[in-house]
Parts: sequence; C-alpha cells; structure tokens
Amino acid sequence: ANNSSGICPHLELLRGRDGRDGRDGMPGPPGPPGVIDPAIQGPPGPPGEQGHSGPLGPPGPSGPPGPSGPRGSSGPQGVAGPPGVAGGGVTYVRWGRTTCPSTPGTGLVYKGRAAGSHRQHSGGGASKLCLPDNPNYLSYDTSSGTQGGLLYGVEYEAWPNQPLGSVDDHNVPCAVCYTSTRGTVLVIPAKILCPSTWTREYYGYLMTEYYTHHRSS
Repeated sequence: ANNSSGICPHLELLRGRDGRDGRDGMPGPPGPPGVIDPAIQGPPGPPGEQGHSGPLGPPGPSGPPGPSGPRGSSGPQGVAGPPGVAGGGVTYVRWGRTTCPSTPGTGLVYKGRAAGSHRQHSGGGASKLCLPDNPNYLSYDTSSGTQGGLLYGVEYEAWPNQPLGSVDDHNVPCAVCYTSTRGTVLVIPAKILCPSTWTREYYGYLMTEYYTHHRSS
C-alpha cells in the first residue's frame, strides 16, 4: 500500500491598494521650438521689471516761449548808480566867486557882480541878482529919473575879526554855473557836507541883510 500523498499548492495573486504618488522627477530637457502661427496671438505677458536709466542724450532744440507769468512784487531799492550822460542838468549861482567848482560836469555860464535893492528901500526886486559883466541893453530911457526900480551893487559888510573881515566894503562877485550830471540843486543851511548820495558843488557862509535893514526876499 502506498501511504504517500501529493500536495499540489494553488497559487492566487492577491492585489493590494494603490500606493501614494511618488515625488516629481527631474525636469526634462527643453523641447524644440514650436511653429509660430502669426494668426494666433497669445495674451500679453505680465509687465517686466523696470530697467536701468540709459545715458543722458544731447539737448533738444529750444521750444517756443511760453506765456508771461504774473508780475512779482517790487524788490528793495538798489544802490545809486554812476552819473549818466548829459541830458538835463541844473544851474545855480555861486556867490563870492567868478569861477565855478572843478567838479566833473560843471562849467561856467557867465560871471558878474551881485546886485539888489537898497537897504533903506521897501520895494524893488525880490531876490539878489547876478548881473553879467557885459550886459545887452534894449531900448531904455533914463529921463524918467527914479520912477522905475533901482538896483545897487552888493558889498560885504564884516568886522575885521569875522571870517570875511578881509573883504569888508568889497563888491560881491558871482558866477552862474551849469552842471550836466545832476538833476537837482539844493542849499542846506548849517552844513558843509552833503548826504552820501549827493555831490557837493561848493560851501561857504550864509550872508543876508543887517537885521535893521529892509529885507529883499
């Protein structure tokens, strides 16, 4: 009797559940460029980053002038400028001299002698006159006597110890001067210096009638 027995195994493939996704693999090499179809345009891409400033180009041509702006406020007054060219000028009388000062732009018009009303007369001219040495006469008549105004020469009256004592009883000379570089003339009593922006022509002593005499101006 044969007690051996054969074993015939039955194999069955069993499949379990799917596993998890694996990690991404390395990127592959770039593919060949595609064919560009001019009829198909894709959407615009996002703006790129701002590039660096390029070199400064040459200046362009000047444009047309723009419209005038509103007028600004006045600025402070500037310093006085140099004398201008001759255009107007002024005249003045220099009493006590027959010449004019040597300041630039000043010249002699004529010279003469001072004259005015008598010290005891209440009429006559209002101011002293500088009579020229060579007058021109129109038609005149001396037969009327004292019916007209009278002019007398002016003399110095000064004590010997006064500044003009050396010319006591002398006639008073005068000169009419013209300056072309000034537009205004001014006499400042009790001053021998002019303000900083003025030019001094001459200086001296103020003279007038004696206090008991009739004044002429």
